[in-house]
Amino acid sequence: LKPSWLKPGRTAQLSKDHQANMAEAKQIEAAAKPSFFTRASTMALSKVKVGTPLYSLAYGAAAGIVLSGLVYVGRTISVFCFDADYYKIQSRKRYYEKQLLFTREQEEASQAHYLASLSTEYDAVATRMPFKPLDPKYRF
Repeated sequence: LKPSWLKPGRTAQLSKDHQANMAEAKQIEAAAKPSFFTRASTMALSKVKVGTPLYSLAYGAAAGIVLSGLVYVGRTISVFCFDADYYKIQSRKRYYEKQLLFTREQEEASQAHYLASLSTEYDAVATRMPFKPLDPKYRF
């Protein structure tokens, strides 16, 4: 059963105002059609309702990020306020550096004494060629 206004021959009887109203309604419906982004976001949000696995995953990820941020802030405060190991390590580094400088000075002194002992044994005459005079660059 078709409505009376859809029967053949009835379409001509529709008033021009009614046809204009129908055209305007189609334009309004076409203009009111949501964009792709709106439709996609609506679909995605409908899949992420409370109690769905996707919602639980997103909630857990957000909670994990917040928790890791709090841990980071806590550790930073702990290092700034309560860290004595840093001072111990710095003190040990300073002591090691002083010890290293002292050892280098001892090695330099030892090397200087060794060179001095060698210079006492230096014989300039032994560096000249046989039967030739001593070159002045070999004099000590």
